[in-house]
Amino acid sequence: MSQPRPNIPSKSLPSIPALNLPHPSAPNPALPVYNHQPVYNKAGPLPVSNNPAPPLVPVPGPIPNNSTSPAYYNPPPPFVPHTSRAQAPGGPPSLMNTSPMARGMPSGAPPIPAPALVPATTTTSSRKRKSDVGPDNSQEDLFPDNVPDIDSEDERLAPHDSDTCNAIRRKIRNWIDSGAQKVGEFQKTIGVSGKSYNSFMNRTGTWDGENTDTYTKAHIFFKKRELQGLPLKANKPKKAKTAASAKALEEVLDVSNVDPLPGEADGTVPIYDTCDEIRKKIRPMLAKEGMTQAAFIRALNKNLPEGKSVSPANMRYFMGRKGVRDGNTNIAFYAAYVFFEKKRIQAGKPKTQFRQKMEKAWGNKGFDIEHGANQQYTCSAGEEPVVDEFGKIDFVVTGRRR
Repeated sequence: MSQPRPNIPSKSLPSIPALNLPHPSAPNPALPVYNHQPVYNKAGPLPVSNNPAPPLVPVPGPIPNNSTSPAYYNPPPPFVPHTSRAQAPGGPPSLMNTSPMARGMPSGAPPIPAPALVPATTTTSSRKRKSDVGPDNSQEDLFPDNVPDIDSEDERLAPHDSDTCNAIRRKIRNWIDSGAQKVGEFQKTIGVSGKSYNSFMNRTGTWDGENTDTYTKAHIFFKKRELQGLPLKANKPKKAKTAASAKALEEVLDVSNVDPLPGEADGTVPIYDTCDEIRKKIRPMLAKEGMTQAAFIRALNKNLPEGKSVSPANMRYFMGRKGVRDGNTNIAFYAAYVFFEKKRIQAGKPKTQFRQKMEKAWGNKGFDIEHGANQQYTCSAGEEPVVDEFGKIDFVVTGRRR
């Protein structure tokens, strides 16, 4: 049995009377900073647009002097900004008041238009090389006066393994072919004679001519330009390709309307041209406006049997040789002959006198494409092999014994 609960009167703390201390002046309230999304537990009424500030709480009068209560004061209510915008689901409401009164305007004044947005200036950068941006080079661009001078004894001018004689010859040809200088002007610029220049340019070996004056001075000329940041050739203005020019190039390279030559199916067409003659025909073809080496090689490969093709390396090697037999074993020689023979038939041109002599000299088998120009021959005493104008090897008696 539980004992009855004694009737104890409830006691409570005595209430402290409201003090009559005046509220201190509230400073300009700072706008609240929302570091996180507030949680609203109670649904309240939607905010009213342009509500005035809440009325001030009346301040009671001074307290009597005989009061012994401690001096307390109530802080002012927190500042709550009034806004016409509803609460966004992703964060606190905006604190901007767009009412005319808040902007310092009378209610009847026309609204001030918003400032016009100025588009940001953007700079476009080109991926093209500097040599492709400018239309061409003038003599002032090729030989400016405000470039640092480099002494000829500078160690940076020493030749490296990549500075072969053939590499220097290619740079010279590119310089001359681009129109930067004529041959005589270039000879005067580097200080060599025409005989020395021609002797170096007519050689074909990788290091053939490294001891010549032209190689040394031409290497220094181009190396200085590289270190000075100057172009190694003049830039010619590039013309935009048109449909008409593209069609004209296709017609030049198209020989599909010509019947296959005898032996074309298995790559055994007899050749009646020398290597030098074929090179003379290739150069003007590659010099045509809009013509590229890649397009020309594709046209040559269309006339070859399956499994054989001309590569850019084959073409470069063949075009870098010199002599009636130099390059005769290269596939570019055979493919180019077939192409130009079809071009002759397509144009309806007769055989030249040299062509007829080649047929008589070589017979049905045609030009030798099996034995290279470095072929060795066994001669009798007092004889030596000699190459004639048709590329045939004859043994001539010289009377000298070895």
